[in-house]
Amino acid sequence: MTSLLESKTLELQREYPQQEGQPFILWGEGVKAGWLEFHQEPAESTGEFRGQRLVFRYSARLHPRVTVYRGDSQEVLAEYVPCFTGGGMVSFDSGVRYRWKKADMWSGKWCFRHAERESCVCLSQDAGPLVQGGRVSVCCGAADLPETPVLLLLGLRPPEKVL
Repeated sequence: MTSLLESKTLELQREYPQQEGQPFILWGEGVKAGWLEFHQEPAESTGEFRGQRLVFRYSARLHPRVTVYRGDSQEVLAEYVPCFTGGGMVSFDSGVRYRWKKADMWSGKWCFRHAERESCVCLSQDAGPLVQGGRVSVCCGAADLPETPVLLLLGLRPPEKVL
């Protein structure tokens, strides 16, 4: 028997910036739930989800990666490392790991998957070449997990451009 918490899904809308230098925004029930102001390397990117501020440092050199820090501290919270075949792996300081990959071969939907759970955070692009947004689903009881803000903000950029 599944609990109500496990079956609860959080639905959000992803909005791309209207102009260069503006943030990506997450909307939930008409309210701004989060944002990511993305900058190319070497500048830091910053974001926030439900009051939790995060800093992203991108490195596209020999070993590409995104290192995630809590707010203004130097404490590493997580690290995203892309795979050569697409997608990548997010490793948290707690030891928890999530795989970022397409939901299936033909889908435009990308998901972060925990090794022991179903997909937790899935993002999809709304159809059409001029569309400036998409849908975000947080399922399987993941809405309140400590990793969820990092996963949501990492996934705000188009999946093929996480780095």
